[in-house]
Amino acid sequence: MDWDLKYGELSKDADFVNNCENLKQNLIEVQKVLDQLLPLKEHYDKLALPAQIELDLFLAFALNSLHWINLRIQGIDPMKHPIKDELQRIKATMVKWQEVKDREKRPTVDIEAAKRFVRSGLYDPYKATAKPQNKKIRFEDNDD
Repeated sequence: MDWDLKYGELSKDADFVNNCENLKQNLIEVQKVLDQLLPLKEHYDKLALPAQIELDLFLAFALNSLHWINLRIQGIDPMKHPIKDELQRIKATMVKWQEVKDREKRPTVDIEAAKRFVRSGLYDPYKATAKPQNKKIRFEDNDD
C-alpha cells in the first residue's frame, strides 16, 4: 500500500498535516498487527477455544473500530450509525469474557477435603481453649 500522502494546498496547514500523519502511523501499526493475526485464521480450528474467542473478539473490535474511523473520515457521525451499537455489544462481550477468565483464576474450596477435615475432627474447640467438655465451672469465694 502506498502511504505517501500528497497534501497539495493543505500542506501549509500544519495541524491538518500532523493529524493525517498521526492517523497514517496508527493505521500502519494496525496493519502490522492484523498482518500477524490474520494468518491465524487458517489454523483457527486447531486453536484452543479460549484462543479462538480472544481472536474473534480482537478481530471484531479492530474491524469495527476501523469502520468507525472510516465513517469519521467521511464526515458521517458514527454516534447515529449502527456501528455504535455493534461496538458496545463487542465491548460487553469482552467484559463477560474477562469475567469468565477471572473466575477461572479464583481459588476454589475442595468440598470433599473440607468434609474430611470436619469429620476427622482436626479442630476441637474444647482442646483449643483447654477447657473440659461439659464440666461445671466452679467459682470459689475468696474472702480475704
